[in-house]
Amino acid sequence: MIRKTAKFLVVFCLLSVVCISGAQADDNHMLPMLRMGVGARALAMGGAYVAEAHDATAGYWNPAGLADIECVSFTGMYAAEMSWDRTFNYFALGWTPSQVTNYGTFGITWLNSAIDEIYKYEGGAYLGTFKDQNNVFLLSWAFKNEFQERMFSFGFSFKVVTMDIDDWNETGFGGDVGIKFAVDRRVSLGLMVQDMGTKVANETVPTTVRVGMAIYPLGEDHCLVIPIDYATTRHRDDETFHLGAEYFWEFSENWGAAIMAGLNDGNFAIGTGLKVSSWFRFDYAYVTDKEEFLNENHRLSLSADF
Repeated sequence: MIRKTAKFLVVFCLLSVVCISGAQADDNHMLPMLRMGVGARALAMGGAYVAEAHDATAGYWNPAGLADIECVSFTGMYAAEMSWDRTFNYFALGWTPSQVTNYGTFGITWLNSAIDEIYKYEGGAYLGTFKDQNNVFLLSWAFKNEFQERMFSFGFSFKVVTMDIDDWNETGFGGDVGIKFAVDRRVSLGLMVQDMGTKVANETVPTTVRVGMAIYPLGEDHCLVIPIDYATTRHRDDETFHLGAEYFWEFSENWGAAIMAGLNDGNFAIGTGLKVSSWFRFDYAYVTDKEEFLNENHRLSLSADF
């Protein structure tokens, strides 16, 4: 048993190195919204979520995690007090039609990012303001199966990107793919390749490779989780490390609370969560942007699992 686990870990690490080795080159800032992260819970844990994602947010973090949804899961996020008139909002839905027939799990994700009140000039003359708005839609599918007495999941997403800047607009397409492996009740591994071949107006969105591990020191109840991620982005020469933790207190079957904290490549994040009834959960995250001039801001999420 131990030898089999060790052998899988070696293969997993080698696969990760192969994917990561191709992720070095020139700088490319195309559509940074695709790399900002979603969900207050995930962001409060420093964006370390590749191996932990198991709800509707998995459509973004690792589509393989969608396979953990038992029936229906949804999450919505609002970003508050962002500087420079920026907005960033998100909604996702995951659905497993049947645990018996095992058709897999389907997901749909929507991200919206915009900057309002941009001044427009031509020849020195002021022509008013315009808006820069981007939308991303993900259509995902995931499948879960037992592998050597452990749970293995695979998922992928088809991505549609729209960009609308003043009177210019373009549409592009791309995809994500991910795997997730539950080594045992205390360790889960994840690998995600984001934006494979994503292009808009002949411009390529840089591919990001994320490798993660989620550790559950207290075992099966998962009341304590410590996720760790490493990410590298092609054409950005950018490597980031993410570390987080969450402790969840379950007061009763219908009530619980959580506290989360993390480091997003050295930037501190903290948050809290409240479980209301057996279905709903509210989460809050206080995050700081990587670029100092963008300052700190807040994320609010509502999620439900049925």
